[in-house]
Amino acid sequence: MSARYDSPSARWSYACWGETSQGNKLCWSVRGPSIDRAVEQLFLETMVPREIDLSLAVDREVEKQAESLDRAWRARLEQARYDARRAERRYKAVDPDNRVVARTLEREWEERLRGLEAVEQQHAEARREARVELTTEDRERIRELARDLPAVWAASTTQAADRKAMLRLVIEAVALHPVDVPKRTTRIRVQWQGGAVSELEIPRPPRGQYRTHASVVVQRIRELATAGLKDDEIARRLDDEGLRTGAGIPWTATLVLNARRRDRISRVTDEPRNPPLPRRHPDGRFSVPGAAARFGVSEGIVRRWLQRGLVTATRADFGTHRDAYWLEIDDATAARLKARLRIRRPAGRA
Repeated sequence: MSARYDSPSARWSYACWGETSQGNKLCWSVRGPSIDRAVEQLFLETMVPREIDLSLAVDREVEKQAESLDRAWRARLEQARYDARRAERRYKAVDPDNRVVARTLEREWEERLRGLEAVEQQHAEARREARVELTTEDRERIRELARDLPAVWAASTTQAADRKAMLRLVIEAVALHPVDVPKRTTRIRVQWQGGAVSELEIPRPPRGQYRTHASVVVQRIRELATAGLKDDEIARRLDDEGLRTGAGIPWTATLVLNARRRDRISRVTDEPRNPPLPRRHPDGRFSVPGAAARFGVSEGIVRRWLQRGLVTATRADFGTHRDAYWLEIDDATAARLKARLRIRRPAGRA
């Protein structure tokens, strides 16, 4: 299975694609946030220092990095050692009475030895820079962090890439299985690096239920909208109060807008309606609506181009719009996008 992002928002799922390239349907998918939360909770509950010494997992990762680094340096080291041994043999094989040749070969031998020493020093420096050697202080620091792992995990300074790296240290694979009887659940099978296996099941609501928010959340949105808060302000307030969407993910301004439309909640405000973005920025870049009109596609398709990196874009405020996308579409990019559209559209359609 692999991650599938439904839109530029925070929604994603894990999908088993099967043989979709041959025209078959997607075999199965499940929303991602609840899976991630379950695996994270299992990880934090399992990584108790008394049960599993996290430093051992770090040592294994360091060993892997060291082996990879050593493979890259092995050829250089072997060549330098070979050159030094050959110079030594040539020096020892020369007639001592031939002093000129002996001195020349002796200098060559010394140069080869210095070269070997330099390569070994460079190798050692590369290992230090790559942090593939743990000191006693490093290991003690790791144990201190392990004892307070939940706080490290939740810290604002811990990036998503750091969390993934921590998971990879101890988890070899995660398998997902749909269960429909006696109730809809997702079985999560976690294969740990040491060979142990953990299994758990979490509810798997019907697809439409992900868009259904709890009544207390809907009521809170109504109160905040009546108070005149903007959608992005409502999203921040809901997150601060610990309220989540029906899918269990953080709120965004777009999700608040969709929720208000679904439950017919109007925002009370005296502010004038935000004017639409122009199709082009004064410097020539395209807005999302402008790019959609340029290629005759929906704005959703343009946003998917952005998500997949098919178009270069920057975000900047424009008038009353905040963080609007501005797409840089030169002739080469336009030709590439048109060719992509021709491939995707059936023959005979414009």
